[in-house]
Amino acid sequence: MTHSHKHSGSGARWFTTILLNIIITAAEFIGGILTGYLALIADAIHNLSDVAALLLGYFGEIGSRCAPTKKTTYGYKRIEVMTAFTSAVALVVIAIYIFYEAYLRILNPVEITNPALLLIIACIGLVGNVLSVFFLHSPKDKSLNVKTALLHMFYDALSSGAVIIGAIIILNTGWTYVDPILSMLIGLMIIWSSIGVLKEATMIFLEAVPRGIDYDKVKATIKAHPKINDVHDLHIWSLSSTNIMLSCHICLDKTDYENSPNIIREISTALNDKFGIEHSTMQPERLDCAAIGHIYDSHGEHHDS
Repeated sequence: MTHSHKHSGSGARWFTTILLNIIITAAEFIGGILTGYLALIADAIHNLSDVAALLLGYFGEIGSRCAPTKKTTYGYKRIEVMTAFTSAVALVVIAIYIFYEAYLRILNPVEITNPALLLIIACIGLVGNVLSVFFLHSPKDKSLNVKTALLHMFYDALSSGAVIIGAIIILNTGWTYVDPILSMLIGLMIIWSSIGVLKEATMIFLEAVPRGIDYDKVKATIKAHPKINDVHDLHIWSLSSTNIMLSCHICLDKTDYENSPNIIREISTALNDKFGIEHSTMQPERLDCAAIGHIYDSHGEHHDS
């Protein structure tokens, strides 16, 4: 029962945030067209991408909860990473378009017809983005999808604040060049917010050691067990942003080999407590078995894994 409530609550948070951002986007598009203010249109485009990102994120969250099958033995947990990656790429493309439009505005300045209206709409956008962060934030949910969505909302709030500052400057000075300048700043913020997500998602796709996990420390923790003589073929990777996996071979004395299930259980508990590695697969071997796997360091030199 608790499981269902959790999913229901999460779905309600996503739905409320999506609906709120649709309203913000529509208001900013209309306001941008009526006033000719590019920064507001850029913010609207950013919000539109957020609507798409939130939709992708929502479906990604649903997919990541699907049960494993005989064809997808890990379920669909990678959907979360795929949707976050797609969303971040879309943001970079949108940022490039904003740069282009801002460049055209610098060459051919456009008159801002109603700064007071755009100030009101920008304030609505700021309030909406702050509320979106409030609705979507959950201390218990640390997935890449939620992290990406929160980044979008946070930078949307910053860009809305920049739009408000620009509107105030235009109202008091009439200096319209602030419009393309702020648009470029918003574009830079969009790209900056996307780089980290793209990097993290790419490393997950490459099955690299997760960020925050020290390979050598994990290996040392396994070898610290009094019954372990050696460790090799150690691999650590992420199935998703919240699921860390590990596999390795452990070498035991002949007298300890029959007790390997208990030894593996003890090591798995230690890895979970110390590194958050919830899924460990360990193959016990006799001490006289030869290690066949090697790990290369950054200098190209290999070491027994």
